[in-house]
Amino acid sequence: MRILQLLILLLIAQSVNAQTKSVLFLGNSYTGANNLPQMVADVTESTGRVLDFDKNTPGGTTFNSHTTNATSLEKINAQDWDYVVLQGQSQEPSFSQAQVEQQTFPYAAELCEAIRANDPCSQPIFYMTWGRENGDQGNCEVWPPVCTYEGMDSLLNLRYRMMAEANDAFISPVGALWRYIRDNELPLDLYSNDGSHPSAAGTYAAACAFYSVIFRADPT
Repeated sequence: MRILQLLILLLIAQSVNAQTKSVLFLGNSYTGANNLPQMVADVTESTGRVLDFDKNTPGGTTFNSHTTNATSLEKINAQDWDYVVLQGQSQEPSFSQAQVEQQTFPYAAELCEAIRANDPCSQPIFYMTWGRENGDQGNCEVWPPVCTYEGMDSLLNLRYRMMAEANDAFISPVGALWRYIRDNELPLDLYSNDGSHPSAAGTYAAACAFYSVIFRADPT
């Protein structure tokens, strides 16, 4: 009887542990806006699960910057994370293929290597961001594909999927979810006033996407 009780307690402990995930968020103001990590934790809590998280989200930070950011590296090595979220500068992955291959892909790979060097079981999650509401007007003249929302968003979608595939990583398809919402004209204002950063509704949509990826669960 004592052995049976111990086995039952072990099974319960394993079940509870499966409902708790540890996640480090590395990004910039897109992740920091409306405190996305906390919103993911709140969504998680509403389902009876637990998200333990930490973050480093300095404004404008690129993958390259995170590879040399002492805080980011310290947090990667602080514990054995279940997942580490990687979000790049909002425009960078949408630039020309040659530029992205030089300025983005190598540093995304370097971060994945650092994550797995700390714990081989940790899984990177690339945070697919979205096209700006009216495209990237600041770079439109020199790189016409980003002149529209659709053009910029398509490139971000492609490049994040390329990074996830090349690094055997997961992807949180937030940008694809935003596009679904826009294409179907759902009554949600996803953008803040600058047409770039997320509104509270936009961050909530992102939080639902992350919950689904982290826990492999229906976010409804």
